[in-house]
Amino acid sequence: MTTLSIHALWSDDSKVWIATSDDVPGLCVQADSFDELVTISTDFVPDLLNLNHVVTQAPITLCFVTEYKKQLAAA
Repeated sequence: MTTLSIHALWSDDSKVWIATSDDVPGLCVQADSFDELVTISTDFVPDLLNLNHVVTQAPITLCFVTEYKKQLAAA
């Protein structure tokens, strides 16, 4: 079994989720919702691993580590 970490960041400026990963070379996707980000990432990961000759053991688990920052006006 292989576990791959994916960093998911909410961009308050752009109003999109952005996913990148040190474990999946070339992964850089964005989506309007977190669920959509998971779906897109899940679709892209196998191809990116294959294209970059990354050897894994089935099954592959994707671990999404999220970061959500919200800027507030001063009190």
